[in-house]
Amino acid sequence: MERKILIYSMFNNLIIAILKIGGGLFYGLGSLLADGMHTLSDFITDIVSFIGSKISKKKPTKYHPFGFGKVEYLTNLFVGIILLLLGLYIIISSFFKESIIPPLSLLYILFITLILKIIAIIIMNRVGKNINSNLLITSVLESKADLYSSMGVIVITLILQLANKYPILKYSDLIGSLLIGLIVLKTAFKVIIDNSLCLIGEAETNKDVIKQVEQEIKQFNQIEKYQIELIKYGSYYRLQLNLELDSKLSLKQVTNLVTKIKKELRYNKKLKIKYVTIYVTDEMNNL
Repeated sequence: MERKILIYSMFNNLIIAILKIGGGLFYGLGSLLADGMHTLSDFITDIVSFIGSKISKKKPTKYHPFGFGKVEYLTNLFVGIILLLLGLYIIISSFFKESIIPPLSLLYILFITLILKIIAIIIMNRVGKNINSNLLITSVLESKADLYSSMGVIVITLILQLANKYPILKYSDLIGSLLIGLIVLKTAFKVIIDNSLCLIGEAETNKDVIKQVEQEIKQFNQIEKYQIELIKYGSYYRLQLNLELDSKLSLKQVTNLVTKIKKELRYNKKLKIKYVTIYVTDEMNNL
């Protein structure tokens, strides 16, 4: 499902980028050209994300026993760097373009691209949350930034219609290009920071996700105390579970219980736990 959505997003962004860049060149509107380049970067990063998605699904190996889920974070970091460079380029190049007054017919192109982008955001956001895909969630962030910049170009096109009467308004194209560049930079920094934290081993802090795991653990009456640590691994989790069990259990019962807990946690698809490490202690004073 993830890869199908990425392919859809890829072609959607390519169509939008062609419309925007073509319109920007034809009408000579700098802010639209900058917006088109932003969308083109989405197309490029979709290709990178698609490759990253394929690698992250590889089976564990002897040297990578917990799989390749964190490849998603590396992929997203590369996306963030591309966005960072693009944002800087848009800002710098904005000062070397002449301002013109585009015809209102340009709005047809802008509204078409706007509708295409909104549909893509809704689909990616829904699927990304359902399957806990960091790649799709990152793509949604990029697409939202692109959506806002497209809305800005529509406003700029309308403002420029008054530039003959109010000459100062001709600078709105320059201001719009700068704002698009800043939006791209803001998105880039968020993508880079978020994925850097996940790459070094970030624990899940979402209370709803943790509560679901705890509800599963509480089904086992032999567990007296527990402590969980849920580590993000791309689209899945690695769970470290510290348990204090009923002291009356025999060694065989403990072994069977641990095996059962692992099986239940891993086979519950909603939890998205792929690897479970369980430590059994006699006493957990910190709980």
